[in-house]
Amino acid sequence: MRLSKKYKEEIYMSISIHDLLLFGIYSVLKNGEVCTFERLVAECFKKFPKVFAFKRYPHWPDALKFDRPLRKLREKGFITGGIGGRYSPGELKLTPFGERRAKYVEDILSGKKTISSYKKIKLKERSIEEKLINYLKENEKVKEFLKNRKNFSISEAEFRNIIRCTLETPERVVKQNVVYLKNLAKNYNEKELLKFLSFCENKFLKRR
Repeated sequence: MRLSKKYKEEIYMSISIHDLLLFGIYSVLKNGEVCTFERLVAECFKKFPKVFAFKRYPHWPDALKFDRPLRKLREKGFITGGIGGRYSPGELKLTPFGERRAKYVEDILSGKKTISSYKKIKLKERSIEEKLINYLKENEKVKEFLKNRKNFSISEAEFRNIIRCTLETPERVVKQNVVYLKNLAKNYNEKELLKFLSFCENKFLKRR
């Protein structure tokens, strides 16, 4: 195992635990290693000890700090892997969304981007999420579904277009987009949108 690079405390303490975990997975994978739960704990503790240590015992990592954020990252479509309620011995991997995010965090930690830009991007993300929700609510096929579910009809091409995919888009990417949008609908308490996405998911993805 290579020596783990440490980063400035004043920088990493301003980054969310979810983003630090994404970067931790990215760092392990970038080194050509399998990212198990234990390996991730070691990586994150060495790189970001102030975040991942026990408060009363700062020389030891607190593994309980990992479980809930990892579940959240998985729900949002940033990572895959893990078994049951614990992530060991499952292998953790990044989705394309997760890898892009991790590379952005790498730029923050290395000084290529500033903390102020990170804070701005967090606000921008919220705005983007709201735009996505409004985009779905204004879509004609979604409106049609909400008005008359019993006789509702939609083609796979129409569905993929709504979630910003084409018929050539790999199914794993389609599934990732659906997971992301479903979780977004849950976070914004948009129950009707969730029903629409679940309907299409059952029709086009779970049949295979």
